[in-house]
Amino acid sequence: MNEPRQTWSVCFQAFGLAVVNFCCRAHVEREGLEEPNPTNSIVLVRRGVFGRSRRGDTVLADANHVLFFNAGEPYRYSHPVPGGDDCTIVTVETHRALELVARHAPGDAEDAHAPFRWGHALSDTHLATLHYEMLRLVAHGGGRLVMEDALLELADESIGACYRSGGSLAYREPPSRHAARRRRDLIESVKLAVNERLDSPPSLGELAAGCDCSPFHLSRTFRETVGVSLRRYVSRLRTRVAADHLTRGPRDLTRLALELGFADHSHFTSTFRREWGVPPSRFRARLGPR
Repeated sequence: MNEPRQTWSVCFQAFGLAVVNFCCRAHVEREGLEEPNPTNSIVLVRRGVFGRSRRGDTVLADANHVLFFNAGEPYRYSHPVPGGDDCTIVTVETHRALELVARHAPGDAEDAHAPFRWGHALSDTHLATLHYEMLRLVAHGGGRLVMEDALLELADESIGACYRSGGSLAYREPPSRHAARRRRDLIESVKLAVNERLDSPPSLGELAAGCDCSPFHLSRTFRETVGVSLRRYVSRLRTRVAADHLTRGPRDLTRLALELGFADHSHFTSTFRREWGVPPSRFRARLGPR
């Protein structure tokens, strides 16, 4: 019997929010037909990569991202890299979504049909840590009070990360619509190339040649558009993928480091500590399986 292409399971619910574990095992697929989202949702990617289009704006979502969806709004999806993706979805009832948004931007909490005015943002380290703390509580329990408080903080910090990073429905707009499209296409193609070869990413020169631009232009445009440098984006992505591995069971840290393209165990440890504030071994002891 074939395994289902997608699995969806509700893990915890409180105060109009629910934590959902979503796993997709799609092969490489072109962009499909529009699908209305069933709920207002905050989506944190744990593993894999997928494309999401809305009103002509496409983002390639990977473990560096938090995404926002409005109930009933149509989206298109694609899977440019094999292997599918694993995500944590926090579904949010409309009244709660408006309340959460109002805490950060009261003027934005006015449309019950579209409480989330932006589409995506980069997930910072604090939000990523809260995400994995929530997953550990879901897996092992921690008392109703603890889990409710963690869920509310996770939802609040997801929206806060969007406002802190300047997240929007699209990237920061350059002067013209044509220039905006060119920037988006450039950035998304670079992100795809990095995700396809995360263990050994192309050089800046190779990426620039593939995008028909200079390395200087590519480096500057990525930094100005995304909000972090290309090297920091790759480093953060590797440590997010490593964190997902560490939460799922014991791993040989040296082997994991080499699989993700780090030079050695020491390089992995120092990079992971810079992003997460703790070394991989301590992260695994704190948020991995008991």
